[in-house]
Amino acid sequence: MEKIIKNPFIISGYTSTEYFCDRDVESTELIGSLLNRRNLVIVSPRRMGKTGLIAHCFQSKQIAKAHYTFFVDIYATSSLKELVFMLGKQIFNTLKPKGRKFAEQFFTAISSLRPAFKLDPISGQPVFDIGIGDIRQPLISLEEIFGYLETANKPCIVAIDEFQQITKYSEKNVEAILRTHIQKCKNTTFIFSGSQRHMMQHIFFSASRPFYQSASFMSLEPIEIESYRKFVQKHFKKAGKKISNECITIIYNLLEGHTWYMQAIFNRLYEQTDRGGRDVCCCS
Repeated sequence: MEKIIKNPFIISGYTSTEYFCDRDVESTELIGSLLNRRNLVIVSPRRMGKTGLIAHCFQSKQIAKAHYTFFVDIYATSSLKELVFMLGKQIFNTLKPKGRKFAEQFFTAISSLRPAFKLDPISGQPVFDIGIGDIRQPLISLEEIFGYLETANKPCIVAIDEFQQITKYSEKNVEAILRTHIQKCKNTTFIFSGSQRHMMQHIFFSASRPFYQSASFMSLEPIEIESYRKFVQKHFKKAGKKISNECITIIYNLLEGHTWYMQAIFNRLYEQTDRGGRDVCCCS
């Protein structure tokens, strides 16, 4: 059953193409990179739309049916052990709906996490019952995870968000460890996204760093005002509501085209505007 959307200006998560504005050029570039097994770096300020763009491309026809896709946000991690935990849990949770067989295969391949494989006593479904402290050999677990991805029956795509966080880990040589595994991957393509441009550029453009020139680069800029204007007006009109060009322009310029903040404002305006009435923007 199709999900009913009360407000088309989504501010949390990705819903569908209908509620995703533009990014046609970026989507084409990202999908092209993934289909041709090119790792990609995406850089932009936080809440500019990196996560939405990745989710949008993951759900595209070219990607969704033929690949396993995993999205891991490591912003809150501070160690390799926590990265391994997040990666393992995301892979498990993504494959869990496919049935117990996939869960058993996952923990068979990743034997260092085997004690974490349990069945829910009520539903009988597999659960990822492990704490970060239970990961006693993160290097071994990491190697097993990469090995599992390489033996999957479909190509895998792993997106690691806020990738610059690895430079803050307490362990030494995390970049070199990850690069060693990633460069061996034949069945897995990677997206490295980050919000701290300076740090991301150092990771991927400094000749002394392990990830030097290992991925293509995309800088995510604000959506063009005309595209966003059409997007806003389409949804207001569809609901029988009105909003002026001037109002959209003022908000766009005030927020410098920052996606999430614009969505949040128009979400409120959409809610407060009566069907068939004038918009309630401050400039109306």
